[in-house]
Amino acid sequence: MNVPPDALDRVRTALRQACSPWEVSAALAGSCAWLGVVGWALILAQEDGSHLFPCGISGLPLVWEPPLRPLERTGGWPVCLAALGQLWTSHGFERPYPVPLAIAPAAAAALPLHKSQGALVAVRPGTEPFGDVEQTFLSAVAQEVSDTLTGLLTESKALPQLRQVERGAFTLDLSRNEIVCDRVFAGQHLLPGPGRHALTAALAALPATDLPQAQQLLGRLRQEPGTYEVVYRVLGPDGVRTLQARCSRAGDVRHRVVLAGHVTDITRDMDDAASRDDRMQRQMRRTEQIRALASACASAGGTSELAAAACDVLAVFGADAIVLAEAADERVRILTSHGQRERHLDALRDVALSARTPLTDALRRHRAVFVASHDALIAAYPHYANSTPRLERQAWAAVPIPLSDPDANPAACMLSFTRPHAFTAEDHALLIAAVGLLGRALDRCRTWDAEHARALALQKGLLPAGLPALPGTELGAFYLPAAAGAYAGGDWYDAFTTRDGRCLLAIGDVEGHDTHAASLMGRVRTAIRAYAVLTDDPAELLHHTNRLLTADNDSDPGRARTATCCIVVLEPATGHARCATAGHPRPLVHMKERGVRELATATGLSLGIFADSTYRSTRHQLADGAQLLLYTDGLSDRPGIQPRRARGLLHNALREAAALPVDTALPHITAHCLDGSRAADDCALLLLRRASTA
Repeated sequence: MNVPPDALDRVRTALRQACSPWEVSAALAGSCAWLGVVGWALILAQEDGSHLFPCGISGLPLVWEPPLRPLERTGGWPVCLAALGQLWTSHGFERPYPVPLAIAPAAAAALPLHKSQGALVAVRPGTEPFGDVEQTFLSAVAQEVSDTLTGLLTESKALPQLRQVERGAFTLDLSRNEIVCDRVFAGQHLLPGPGRHALTAALAALPATDLPQAQQLLGRLRQEPGTYEVVYRVLGPDGVRTLQARCSRAGDVRHRVVLAGHVTDITRDMDDAASRDDRMQRQMRRTEQIRALASACASAGGTSELAAAACDVLAVFGADAIVLAEAADERVRILTSHGQRERHLDALRDVALSARTPLTDALRRHRAVFVASHDALIAAYPHYANSTPRLERQAWAAVPIPLSDPDANPAACMLSFTRPHAFTAEDHALLIAAVGLLGRALDRCRTWDAEHARALALQKGLLPAGLPALPGTELGAFYLPAAAGAYAGGDWYDAFTTRDGRCLLAIGDVEGHDTHAASLMGRVRTAIRAYAVLTDDPAELLHHTNRLLTADNDSDPGRARTATCCIVVLEPATGHARCATAGHPRPLVHMKERGVRELATATGLSLGIFADSTYRSTRHQLADGAQLLLYTDGLSDRPGIQPRRARGLLHNALREAAALPVDTALPHITAHCLDGSRAADDCALLLLRRASTA
């Protein structure tokens, strides 16, 4: 890919219009279209230099947006390394900063900004990485952004406060490139005094970066008669000032381009406008936080996830820990928390409601309590005077949670801050509104918690209590429920011996994540055990179970569910095996000499779709020392992971597990496949090993 010849000029032109870091990111999104759909994040160092914070986000997909919270500069993330001067590029699922698990690949670059300003991040969704030419261009863009930020920071810190507004008069002769001015104009442009001066002397007062635009404007004045109003900047001894010039073509001059007008210093007006704009930007960002919190509350599955989502969204204000509590039997009961150490939670648990603390006051008096610092804490609660040295947090906000049920126990949310926090009236309004959203979600999440607990208990009770002991064979099973945020699913396994001494292994997954899925998986498992009295052919077992589930679905279409299943019947003494599957992943076989392979087995339709579906058993021979793994797709079908990579992780894990005892092999396989992340779906595994004769 070739860089358009004017690509960098477009970036410079767009950046010259930017008046804030947020506008810088928007300028990049609008001027770098030739790179494709690229989003930008401007991550700048905070005043203390130890943390980074997103100060401009534009064009990024939601799953790639940086969290609006301070990030330690030494945190080790690519954006932290970029802030220290190290360029980073990647493509795939690697993330430049902490964001939720990426569900789609992207090319990403973290680019250093000079003078310890921070880093610029560019993200382009898709599998194509940034090429060498594009990386060179991105580095040049980062340099332009650094220069722009330097100007913005200088301008924001050196705006003068004028005592009066004066107008300077001038006559501009563009044919001779001369200017005649009065005393005020001369002072505004650092000229030695009133009178005639070369035009270049007046232009010398402009910042060097503004000169090309000024020359372009003068060219238009030469070609296009009319009345003009121009706003421009000049560099004075007390900083950058903003001037406004109004001029028009003089009518009594022939064959010459002469303009007359006056100039007003509007620095104070621009300063006031910038303050208003800054307030508006803050309000817009806070509105976005409320929207983000509303979205997080709507999708939270359980009180723990609700607390984590709220803490993540409200971290933009410096809060890094949250506790949700209720008043029950005149004492404080913790509902859930996020970011709090266990020893601090112990200090809050079972505290009498009559005790004087910010949290109990919010619960008892139904009033928001804001504590800005340790001094404020001691002033309001003198008994904390000897405890403050042991407190990790520096400020607190305890706000009652409005609940829809008038008979429900009073509840409150307490946010904790690692630094003193001067709560403004805007903060009060925002936090109270945010906690109102938590209240609307809390009742639903409590119901979810209860349903989730019932489903897990039901699912656990329906799984086999033990596995059969087989001569010359080791057998192990493992079940890992989904991470918080998902209901209990219908994953199951079973292993038992038939009346003629064969071992039947079965594993499956019922559609859905609720108590109905958990109870239905118990029905499927029981049906297979019942039909195994009549036949031990895996295909026949799937045929009978499919007819049973299809009949159930036809009788109650509103609760219809499908299920996948895999059955293996093994003769332990000989290693002869028969296998049949219904929409389920094929088992894996591992032998030291041949590696890992899928068991070659025909796959039929999932159970519960068509009553006349047919299934076929295939015969196999498991050699001495072989491993046979049956598993559900929670290990192989993971969001954000390409199927080929997921299968590779599973094969490698099974190969490595051969050297481990069965009871530790299955946890090893699960941990290796999840690669440090939390399970998004249930995972069930059955592992059978034949003893080696060597």
